[in-house]
Amino acid sequence: MSITGIKGEFELHTEKEAFFNCAFLAALSNGNSIIHKVKATPEFAIFADYLRELGATVNANEEQWEIVGVNFKCEKDLNLEWVGNELPHQKRNKKIIESLLGGTPFHCEEKVAVKNSLIRELATFGAELEWKQDGPDENDQFAKRMARMQGIKNERKWICDIPPVPSLLARDRFIAGDVTEAAFLALAASLIPDSEITIKSVSLDASRAGIFGAFKRLGADVEVISRHERGNDIWGDLKVKSAKELAGKRLGTEILSTCLDEIPLLVALACFAEGETILKLPQWAADFCKPVLSILYENLKVAGVESGLYEDGLILRGKAEIEGEGFDCKSNPVIGLALHVLNKKAKGKNDVMGIECVENVYPGILGFVK
Repeated sequence: MSITGIKGEFELHTEKEAFFNCAFLAALSNGNSIIHKVKATPEFAIFADYLRELGATVNANEEQWEIVGVNFKCEKDLNLEWVGNELPHQKRNKKIIESLLGGTPFHCEEKVAVKNSLIRELATFGAELEWKQDGPDENDQFAKRMARMQGIKNERKWICDIPPVPSLLARDRFIAGDVTEAAFLALAASLIPDSEITIKSVSLDASRAGIFGAFKRLGADVEVISRHERGNDIWGDLKVKSAKELAGKRLGTEILSTCLDEIPLLVALACFAEGETILKLPQWAADFCKPVLSILYENLKVAGVESGLYEDGLILRGKAEIEGEGFDCKSNPVIGLALHVLNKKAKGKNDVMGIECVENVYPGILGFVK
């Protein structure tokens, strides 16, 4: 069974977490907000009902959502389970929302700016806040040496200060396409010969879309062919061609911090990179990522890819071709996306076990890679 090259243009579902942040602030704002060109997954309808329970009016008409906000006058206590509480940025976002509704100031300091869409949305909806990088210039080696000599911990950090917000103003918004879906298509096009695709309107948020830089580090042919900036938003179209030569690299915490969700897709690409690829996870993400890496490790053994887990990451040695039967994503949709491509490359006769979970989160996407 041969795999035919992937061709054409692809449009993505709207990036979920960024959309939820935007829609939630629209529901809290004063006035009517419009979110344009929404390509919703089933989870969006559930979130719309949640906003209605808070008292907001939500009209989802084809690809346009109109949200009439409550101006902070919620009809019931907030359930913030949708924010999450596993990763530092989720805990930060939860505290921001609690401070926002409690009328209290918020302050935090972070070494790496990870998934800061809620902060940027707050600024877009009219909140006066400060979100800046502070500390020595990374290129100023003299300042670094002087700090070390004086025993000073001189690190750059991101500082966020949000004073009490009296009101949010309704806005017209556009939220770009889902990074994980784009990465799946880029992975497939990179590994399947004679492929050339354009992925439309992908989020290029530097705090979220590090996977494309990671792919390029390994040798993938990924190019931004159009780039758009509007206010705090950055998005563009990607052109991806079949990779000519992939090479293993050491990928450290800085780049992995901005693509934690897509690590399974990165591992799948590294399976075909010559030499060793080493993934070193940020310490704060290790507990979250270890179960994912364990599942990937078991599937790499199925593929015959030499690999090993260590305390804060994964190491693997790529090979030109893989074989294998019996990949199992353990009902993790992103792992399912990665293993779907590996299964096609291995000419698997059966589907990846547990792959049904992908359709619930990314409906229709597996059909693009047959």
